[in-house]
Amino acid sequence: MTRVRACLGVVLATVLLASASRAQESASTSPSESTADTGQPDTSATDEPEAGPLSFDITYYLYSDYIFRGINFSEYPGEGREALNHQITTSLGLDLAQLFGHEPGTWGNFSFDTFFEWYADQKALDPVHGGQNLQEVDYSLFWSYDIKPIATSLKLSYVFYTFPNAKPLNTQEWQVGLEHNDAWMWKWLLPGNEDGVLNPTVLFAQDVDEIQGWWAEIGISHGFEVVHGLTVTPSLLMAVDHDYLGPATGTNLSGSTKLAYLQWGLTADFDLSTIGKLPHDPGTWTLSTFLYYNQALGSAEKIAIQDEFYGGMSLGWSF
Repeated sequence: MTRVRACLGVVLATVLLASASRAQESASTSPSESTADTGQPDTSATDEPEAGPLSFDITYYLYSDYIFRGINFSEYPGEGREALNHQITTSLGLDLAQLFGHEPGTWGNFSFDTFFEWYADQKALDPVHGGQNLQEVDYSLFWSYDIKPIATSLKLSYVFYTFPNAKPLNTQEWQVGLEHNDAWMWKWLLPGNEDGVLNPTVLFAQDVDEIQGWWAEIGISHGFEVVHGLTVTPSLLMAVDHDYLGPATGTNLSGSTKLAYLQWGLTADFDLSTIGKLPHDPGTWTLSTFLYYNQALGSAEKIAIQDEFYGGMSLGWSF
């Protein structure tokens, strides 16, 4: 696992340095040579139809394990060969301002999301309650807004977590998320760049039902367009636990605030609509592959969670 962390760290550093070099080269071109990251003319304005007030996304995921906040929900003693985990997410978005003829995003964007998780070995995982393979169904309400003066996106959400085989465990939480475009921090190095370099994110979640603890995440990531239509994104996330993992895992982990784990990630996104030169009218297709390594820390590792190395793929359609 030490070699895994080292490799991912090297990949992160290499990609960021290469991306910075490419951004600096792009900044040196004249305004009349409007280009994308690949240095090719930007034809997206002619290829993609103008977005309307309604949006819809559906994505299928195939995971080797279902890991949520460091907890493995798809592993049991004597499991042996991994049983695959299937997930589907949907998102229905609405821009109210655009719907009523105002500037898009003026009032933010609203969305209703769903999450379905199906595990092949559910009965072996939970012999008492595992009557069906559908392990979890979640419902989320979101409102997001771009705070342009500080180049930050705000996202407020409320999530309902439901477990068909164990309904007493159903719970709810509210979340606050921030995503910042840090291009301004790098003007001394990349004077013409307008894209984020480390793209810092912050998530704060407070469970208000079954668990009653809170959870926080701080992350950085950078997407690097290797070739037109293929983006590779290394990421690093730090998770902070306060009385969440103990109740969630049924262990005696104390309620003090503590670092839970570091997550090293590497994702490759293939824009199938671009690569296959498909029309964007019926929506766009994206194929992704990903690897994650969760490095459990301190008392969280000793009592509630462990190191996890997992991955998978997804296929999504956006309209």
